[in-house]
Amino acid sequence: MKAKDIVSILVKEKLLFLTGVSCSYLRHFLAYINSNSNPLQHIIATSEGEAVGISVGYYLATNKIPIIYLQNSGFGNTINPLTSLMDKEVYSIPAILFLTWRGEPGKKDEPQHKKMGRIMISLLNNLEIPYEFARNNIEETTKLIRKLKIKAEQEKKPVALVFRSNLIDEEENKYKSASINSSLIIREEILKILLPKIGDNPIVTTTGKTSRELFELREKFNHSHKTDFLTVGSMGCAPGIGLGIALQTKKKVFIIDGDGALLMKLGIIGTIGYYKPKNLIHIILDNGAYESTGGQPTISNILNWKQLLKSTGYKSVLVIKSKKQLEKIDFKRNKCPYAIIIFSRQGSRSNLGRPTSSPIENKKIFMNYLKNN
Repeated sequence: MKAKDIVSILVKEKLLFLTGVSCSYLRHFLAYINSNSNPLQHIIATSEGEAVGISVGYYLATNKIPIIYLQNSGFGNTINPLTSLMDKEVYSIPAILFLTWRGEPGKKDEPQHKKMGRIMISLLNNLEIPYEFARNNIEETTKLIRKLKIKAEQEKKPVALVFRSNLIDEEENKYKSASINSSLIIREEILKILLPKIGDNPIVTTTGKTSRELFELREKFNHSHKTDFLTVGSMGCAPGIGLGIALQTKKKVFIIDGDGALLMKLGIIGTIGYYKPKNLIHIILDNGAYESTGGQPTISNILNWKQLLKSTGYKSVLVIKSKKQLEKIDFKRNKCPYAIIIFSRQGSRSNLGRPTSSPIENKKIFMNYLKNN
């Protein structure tokens, strides 16, 4: 199917409100919505649980069914509001989940998707959420969405349409969902400048392309991976991991984060500010997009990072907007917790690979490094 086909179905069925967190399986659909005039109201959420709350508010105000889109890796973020807010035994709120199936058994995927991929259907059954599998043609998908809408309306409960990979035509790549600032440098170039300055100190990188690029840079320059913890899944958890390490060591601990990931669990900046570790440096690479899932925009462009981080207790905050400023960074001069916001351009190498070591191997060498340092 094409993205415009799905939009036409939603318009026909009067399903005009959607909110959620992006997934690469839905990237062409979301890009089309963001770049073309249509009657859909699209609210970009910072977490899947937040999207559930937004959709409940929409239903309460309109008595109309919302669409919540999400990757199954973020399905866990919805368990609490699905069971304690939307459930028939609480407020009995109808909604249609557009749920993608990463890690589907029998299909190759990354380690962080395997467990959820294997248990997703059982989880839907345990949550008593009826579901259907999206088809690759407009007629069948129309029937399924209509069927799910009727069920949601009649039973006043969430239902789900499950999307497997490659259901939406790649032709929709011509639509772009987030602007690219060509005056900024890309993330991998930023990492090349940062790594010599960080030296032999522990680094925790956020999920997505940041961890992949760090791994490949180490390989390219024949560096050891021992100092690097690659948060390959668990979006938004890198700062918490970094804080937990910093409170147990005297070494400087570096977190390399992304705007979308940090927004997903923004409360961590208050926790960091409260405990004020004197050895924590939090680097936030802000390209205004969920680049790993197709470049959908985040809401970071409305934030004043400096004021926000200062207000939560960070001792020092630096904003970087150019390569020259980046090259002048000195991590020894500022009090910690120290935040550095580096604005970057979207983009990565077309041949960017993935870590060749397993998460377990990464964990073991990193723990051994911390133990001996």
